[in-house]
Amino acid sequence: MERPIIILPQAVTANRETHPFPPTRPKFPTRERQVERLEPKMQRMEQAFANQRISVKRDISGSLPEQTLVLVTADSVQNFANAVKKVEGLDWLVEWEEKLEADDDFHYTKKDKPNEKTDKQVDGRLFLIMSDQRAMSELQSMWHLYKNNGSFETGKAPLKHLFEQLKDIRLWDINDRFSGTGFEEEWKERVDAGLEVIRFEVELWYRSKTDARRNASQGIRELVNQVKGTIINETIIDNIQYHALLVEAPISIFNNLSESTHVQLIRSEHIMFFRPIGQAMVSIPEEDGDLEAFNIPSNTFESSLEPVAALLDGVPLQNHSLLKGRLIIDDPDDFSQNYQSHERVHGTTMASLIIHGELDEKNQPLTRPLYVRPIMQPDQRDWMNDARVECIPDNILPIDLVHRAIVRMFEDKTGSKPMAPSVKIINLSIGDLARPFNFTLSPWAKLIDWLSFKYRILFIISAGNHADGISINSDGKIIVDQLSAKQLSSGILKVMLDNAHLRRILSPSEAMNALTVGALHSDASGEKFNLGNRKELMSYSPMVSPVSRFGLGYRRSVKPDVLFNGGRQLYTKDMFNNFDFIINKSLLAPGQKVAYPTRQGNLETVAYTRGTSNATALATRTAIQVYEKLIQLREEQTGNEVFKENLMSVLIKTLMVHGASWGAIKPILEENLKKKDDYFKDRVAPRFIGYGTVDSSRIFDCTAQRVTLLGCGELTKDKTHIYRIPLPPSLSSKKVWRRLTITLGWLTPVNCNDQRYRRAHLSFTPPTKELAVKRTDVDNNAVKRGTIQHEILEGDKATPFIDGTDLVIEVNCREDAGGLAEKIPYGLSVSLEVKDGIDVEVYQEVSNRIRPRIRP
Repeated sequence: MERPIIILPQAVTANRETHPFPPTRPKFPTRERQVERLEPKMQRMEQAFANQRISVKRDISGSLPEQTLVLVTADSVQNFANAVKKVEGLDWLVEWEEKLEADDDFHYTKKDKPNEKTDKQVDGRLFLIMSDQRAMSELQSMWHLYKNNGSFETGKAPLKHLFEQLKDIRLWDINDRFSGTGFEEEWKERVDAGLEVIRFEVELWYRSKTDARRNASQGIRELVNQVKGTIINETIIDNIQYHALLVEAPISIFNNLSESTHVQLIRSEHIMFFRPIGQAMVSIPEEDGDLEAFNIPSNTFESSLEPVAALLDGVPLQNHSLLKGRLIIDDPDDFSQNYQSHERVHGTTMASLIIHGELDEKNQPLTRPLYVRPIMQPDQRDWMNDARVECIPDNILPIDLVHRAIVRMFEDKTGSKPMAPSVKIINLSIGDLARPFNFTLSPWAKLIDWLSFKYRILFIISAGNHADGISINSDGKIIVDQLSAKQLSSGILKVMLDNAHLRRILSPSEAMNALTVGALHSDASGEKFNLGNRKELMSYSPMVSPVSRFGLGYRRSVKPDVLFNGGRQLYTKDMFNNFDFIINKSLLAPGQKVAYPTRQGNLETVAYTRGTSNATALATRTAIQVYEKLIQLREEQTGNEVFKENLMSVLIKTLMVHGASWGAIKPILEENLKKKDDYFKDRVAPRFIGYGTVDSSRIFDCTAQRVTLLGCGELTKDKTHIYRIPLPPSLSSKKVWRRLTITLGWLTPVNCNDQRYRRAHLSFTPPTKELAVKRTDVDNNAVKRGTIQHEILEGDKATPFIDGTDLVIEVNCREDAGGLAEKIPYGLSVSLEVKDGIDVEVYQEVSNRIRPRIRP
């Protein structure tokens, strides 16, 4: 295989000044604007609004309780947005997809029976951020006037029309402190189990001033003392505006969560959210009778190489024959002492997949050791069934634990050297079960984004598993047993899309700088296995796994980013009739063969597992292999200063996505989901499959008919790098299929005070005319919402050009969320190809024309 070619921006144009992006007014404005005025006759509101900034947001980050009003919408978001536009001074900033249950007051009606309501949910909460108490009071007064009288004076129709779209306007209250956090579910489980105390996280409204934070903290401590509770620890991370306390208190104080509660802790205005602790959990199998022995060579692993990847997970069984000598376990919290050998499940399987891949494929193991930082330990969380799980301990805030783990890897603290400064990739195959992404970035995701940019590292995170069962017979009209395999698979796909709000990715996988991985229903275990009472619900291949969660991400960015094999997940019939099918947890094939601990202490056993964690581990393995190839390529480029260490992680991120496409999944989804093309490309496919499945052979390898070029650098605000790629002259005027793939990836600093969040937006405009190609796969707007722009362009029309014609790609950097002062690292990968067998030597012709341009 040929090597990729390194391309450099021309020195005369590198970092040149560029004109700012032209000001355009998007369908939904994306920034707060100075309020100018309201209707002349609304005199009481006019002055208050005229001097204030007012914005409608879906995220309260960076806000304060005294500035926040909660707007509960009663109709569609579009109707509310239209009403906002008619009120001068208010800007509709976001699209909101959260749902509320319909009630007797607000609901959708049937078209043919307008007096009958449907069960369709109506849209939910928005936050009106106002920086003045008087403005808030005036708006509330107008709302109460409308609620009491149902009408306004002449001239106030726009505001009345706005109010007609609302269920309520109110201050942040007790319900908001618990809504969507999973706390009430956790509390109920503990009550049912007869527990008398509960540990929980109290997330405070972040105050920028130290004295204000100290006063808020002291106030909460006093209220905790009043209920005979205890503060276990406190965490403040200024860079992501996070302030939280870990509290233990009597479980009975939460018996009443209404506004009538007398518990002042629950009523405290300092508190933004109550959250459960340690919700990243993995079940420990009660039996391991399905395990088998694996014939493993006795060679002792030795390597002088530094680790390039880290695993944040449970403690692996480091003496397992497949892992012995290959792990560097750094366990400063001594989580290992709490594990029995057979409980070291998740860390063992993840380490096995990263180092060896699927054992059925008989891959060569990695040549570098894997750095492991345990962040989970066994705990009794399933109190009703007396079962243990691997989870983040409930005496540590997850944000604090991950923060300390990463700082320990890269910084010199208390006289100790950094533990793993060579690491470029961090595998995080766990997620917060209590926090599916709700269109508001979690503190954990913000932490990962900040750490990614600060240390120039790539987090690879699992999208999360959907552990609930599946029903396709909700109306009772389908006889499931009579469905063909194709009919069943089609039904499953439709159910997955219809229940998208129940399958949202788990935090922190919404992190914008991270690479989020979903699972394919595929593995290397072959077809010779006994189904027994198990059933395969998905016969389409390739296809997203029924167990995989999906997106979209923040501000409708593409999430998950890519898909890797996650094993074929089988199901069994649900005997309790809650679902048609429930997940089968057998350790037998099919699935992905991995190292596995046993109760008997056998150190050579293996089992079959599956899920998005597995897919993420395989993605990490691929990322390590990409790093090794980049090192080789760098060593071959003597005299050229390319691929600096601080750019390696962003190059890996870029190349991982560069190998992705919708491929054969696209026609299957189009056939079964029957959505219009624009909606399909912007919403359906990016939600299901992101940028698609990754073909690792296309990431780095070139052929005679395919050339890949790599570039990288750092850009500052309003600067541009220009890359010129010569076209192969023998392609001119030929009517042959060709594909141009361009991938730009970067790491952005973040602004937690701004709805737009990412400070840096890098982009390019794909050249289409020179090769007569047009976009396929993801919509051209969707690709610009995150930190990866991945464009696939195809065509087959004959187009003439002369020898010496270049494809010009300009990588631009602009400020997005304000305050951009840093250098932004980026990677660029460009591939040009024609069909195999076509008499066009793409690689050789491009190589011959580009190499003379590169000088030491």
